[in-house]
Amino acid sequence: MRVVDRILAISDIHGDNQRLQSLLKQAEYDQASDLLVICGDMVDRGTENLAVLKTCQTFQSQGAVLLKGNHEQFLEQSLIEMTGTSTWQSNPSEHLYNWVKYNGGATMYEEIKNLAPARLSELLTFIQSLSLYFSAGNFLFSHAGANNKKPIEENTEDDLVWMENQFPFCPAYQGKVLVFGHVPTWHLYRYDKKFKKANARIWFDQEYQDKIGIDCGGCFGGRLAALELPGYREFYV
Repeated sequence: MRVVDRILAISDIHGDNQRLQSLLKQAEYDQASDLLVICGDMVDRGTENLAVLKTCQTFQSQGAVLLKGNHEQFLEQSLIEMTGTSTWQSNPSEHLYNWVKYNGGATMYEEIKNLAPARLSELLTFIQSLSLYFSAGNFLFSHAGANNKKPIEENTEDDLVWMENQFPFCPAYQGKVLVFGHVPTWHLYRYDKKFKKANARIWFDQEYQDKIGIDCGGCFGGRLAALELPGYREFYV
């Protein structure tokens, strides 16, 4: 891995490109000296999904790490259907219907439903190229934690993009700090309730000191957060 001054970790952008840009400006992100790690859920719920993906792909070309979240999993499954069948509009599968109707995909669907098949295939190839976790020094990164009953490299995709029920309450990996998103921090174990949605804060596991939740619920009335490592500075918009 290239030598960097700091890592900036962000998760759950959910189609809000303007907020992402504002956050990176506040954090004074420098692609030459910083390593940006985006822990999944770049898309859905917001209205700038393709813009977020374009921004993130540009950062990736400059050395940023992009991880897969459950909403990228939703998108991948939908793109497989959209590129592989001729009936996805007239007779969508239950998965495609549920993604659009119930699982936050409506805005993303509106942005991609009229794209050329070649462009849909490009999006699918990109989503399928995303890593599930990343390791840097003492830090691990994934979208939704991990099943710590097995080494992180043996975790399945679902282990890493969907949160295992006991994950927040158990030790993670010895000698490592696992940074994750997926669940708005105000839902996490022993979150300080004085910080309401509008001023939601990053969650630090006070019991085991080996987990950090960085999804501050920007698409649910909270904030988009960035965590600087190893300095632990916090940035919010």
